[in-house]
Amino acid sequence: MESPQVDDDICILKHETACVAESPVAMCSGDESVASHFALVTAYEDIKKRLRDTEKENTVLRKRVKQLEDKLFRPEAPPSEGPQYMNKAFSAYRGIYMENQDLQAELNKLKKERAESEKILTEQLQTKELEVLQLRSEMETSQVMKSLNETQDYWHVNREGSEVQIHTLQDEVQRLRLENSHLHTLCTRRQDVSESSVKNDEIQKGAPPYCSYSRPAVMSVYEDVRSEVFRLHTLVRNQSELMKKLRNRPVLKRASSALPVQCLDDVEKNHSPVRAPIPRPPSAPPLHVAPPPGTSYAENWKEAWPLNRPSPLGSPAGPPVPPQHAASSLDDGSWSIPAHPSPDHPLFWQPY
Repeated sequence: MESPQVDDDICILKHETACVAESPVAMCSGDESVASHFALVTAYEDIKKRLRDTEKENTVLRKRVKQLEDKLFRPEAPPSEGPQYMNKAFSAYRGIYMENQDLQAELNKLKKERAESEKILTEQLQTKELEVLQLRSEMETSQVMKSLNETQDYWHVNREGSEVQIHTLQDEVQRLRLENSHLHTLCTRRQDVSESSVKNDEIQKGAPPYCSYSRPAVMSVYEDVRSEVFRLHTLVRNQSELMKKLRNRPVLKRASSALPVQCLDDVEKNHSPVRAPIPRPPSAPPLHVAPPPGTSYAENWKEAWPLNRPSPLGSPAGPPVPPQHAASSLDDGSWSIPAHPSPDHPLFWQPY
């Protein structure tokens, strides 16, 4: 007895035999056709895998049926048991066949549901991608606008701060100039008063021009002028360093373009250190030039003296050494003014 043959192959329609309206290629194009083709290939692989499993089960069942047939038709079996074994084998085969048909119908149903779900998910994915692109473009636009606004606010704040600093420095320089002119006028008045008092004393007492009567007044004026000049020199040097720092800053360079031309000229003029006139006694020796930055005072004293040097102190031809003049040195706290000679020294009143 031969077992009935069951066709387990799956017939897949070709595109040439399929109807144009039923073809998936005609309904979609581009990325949708690629996605649908990929879904069909995946479904086909799944069906093929299930079909292999079903074929394996059918093979096992065929072997079982073959064993039952051999057992049924063996010669030692009693003749009364043959129809019973035959009925059992046929019923078992029929159950297996029906189960195979049910599995095939369920497989087709799952395939259809999967295709529909893939189509719905593909449409949802495309919609979400469009929304993501729109949100990304809006976010980039908002970031660009925000960065532009922040940059404008930053430059505006820095510009206002730089302008305030420049105006403050200009006011400070103007105040220093006024103070310097006031001090110069005051020193001139004191100098005139001291000269007139010295002349009156000389006329009244007939004392020599280098007498020590006006020494306290001259020394006090000299010390006041020296301390004031030192303070002005320090203040002007600090202001010039601050102006250099502000000028070298990139914010000041960018913000200076918004200033008027007159303000820019004032900034350039104020950038250079202020040279304040130093009032001196009429017969005082010439002052030494202040050393440039980066050089020591000892190196500055090595320059040529504008007047002829007197004879060395202590030599027979030299003048007597006063106590204050001998006690001074090059390393004292003076910044550019040499040690002053005493009024009773002959060189103090010597014209030059």
